[in-house]
Amino acid sequence: MVRGIDVNKMRLPRLSRRWPIVGTAYTAMLIGAYCWWILQSPHERLAVLTSSSTDLDHLQRVPWLVLPASSLWSGDHVGYWVIVVLLCVGALEVVRGPVVTLLTGLTAHVIGTLVSEGILAIRIAAGELSSSARHLQDVGPSYIVAACAAAVIASPRSHRWLRLACGLCLVPLVVTAFDFSDASQVAAIGHAVSMLIGASVGRSRIARRQGLRIAEAA
Repeated sequence: MVRGIDVNKMRLPRLSRRWPIVGTAYTAMLIGAYCWWILQSPHERLAVLTSSSTDLDHLQRVPWLVLPASSLWSGDHVGYWVIVVLLCVGALEVVRGPVVTLLTGLTAHVIGTLVSEGILAIRIAAGELSSSARHLQDVGPSYIVAACAAAVIASPRSHRWLRLACGLCLVPLVVTAFDFSDASQVAAIGHAVSMLIGASVGRSRIARRQGLRIAEAA
C-alpha cells in the first residue's frame, strides 16, 4: 500500500494494457480452426483447403470469402504457426499497439496476395505458365507473420531480443518461399511484398507516435 493506493491492484490493469490482444485472438482462431480441421475426413480437409485458397480462380469469384478464410488454416504445422504468430504479431502489438498491428497484418495479407496473384495472372496471359497455375493452393498466415516480424525488426523502438526472435521466425519462411521455382514464385513475391509493407510500418512516423502513446499509457 503506497499513499492509500494498493500497488498490487494496479498490476492487473497495467498487464492487461500490455498484453497482445490481437496476437492472442489470432492465435486462438488458428487453434480453433485446426481443431475443427483435424476432426474432418482427409477428403473434407482437402476440400476445405482447396475452397479457401486465394488462387486466381477464387479471387475473381469470391475474394470476400477466400481472403479471410485462407488466413485461418495452418495445416499440420500448427505448433510452429501458433508460436510464430503469438511471438511476431504479439511483439508488434507491444511495440506499436493493436491498431497498427491489425492494419499491418490485414494490409500485408490482402496486398501480398493481390500482387503475387496479379503477377501470376500476367505470366499466364503471356504464355509463361499454363492455365493450371490459376489453381495453385495458397493458404496460411505467413504473409501476416512476415509483415509483423519485418515491422518489429525495422522499428527503432523494438528491443534487440524481440528483433532477434522475429528475425529467427523469418528464416523458415524465407528458406521455403524463396527457392524461385515456378510453384513457389507466388509465395516468394507475396512474402517479399509483405515484408516491405512491414518494414515501412516499422519505420513510419505515424506508427512511432502510436507506439509512444502505448508506452506512455503503460
